Amino acid sequence: MLRTALLLWLAVFSCQRRAGELVDVTTVAPGIVLDVRYATADNFLGKPVYPVARVVLRRRVAERLARVERRLARRGLGLKVFDGYRPLSAQRAMWAARPDPRWVADPEVGSRHNRGAAVDVTLVDARGDELPMPTAFDDMSPRAAAGADAPEPARTNRRILAEAMTAEGFEILATEWWHFDAPDWRRWDVMDVPLDQVGAKDAGGE
Repeated sequence: MLRTALLLWLAVFSCQRRAGELVDVTTVAPGIVLDVRYATADNFLGKPVYPVARVVLRRRVAERLARVERRLARRGLGLKVFDGYRPLSAQRAMWAARPDPRWVADPEVGSRHNRGAAVDVTLVDARGDELPMPTAFDDMSPRAAAGADAPEPARTNRRILAEAMTAEGFEILATEWWHFDAPDWRRWDVMDVPLDQVGAKDAGGE
């Protein structure tokens, strides 16, 4: 009985660890388009803060995102991902450049991105071209709010994106139409593993 209980506990623990691994999004959802702005100078800091153009997420979150991609594909649409897991050191750099909690999470608290449980996305068409949205990515203004007034077709595109994401359990960040959190983001620890060093062994706490 004790041996059976131990084996069951080990199996559950193994599944939980696997769910918490940080994985490349494109290994789980190959059709997703990447546009990692923080690996370039095309961002609000005006310089790269990531050493590689890579998007990783907790495995469970990446699998959830893959389901969104499949859902959109049935409509001839897809996802472009701007950001996923963000090392805490990068969060500190962002906070130093823009210490405003309305737009950048205080690194003393940590962001959902630092947990590998948040993703920044937009819609693309079948060719991979972005569809119109109310603002550009990382527009730090009230116009970027998920419920802000917007002209067509941007308003409809924002709604399609939000509906697809929430249908798979993601939660919308009210101030940013592109930012979505996994519903269980609180279970993951804040991490500071550099993006170019992320591997399964770095999954770290649940």
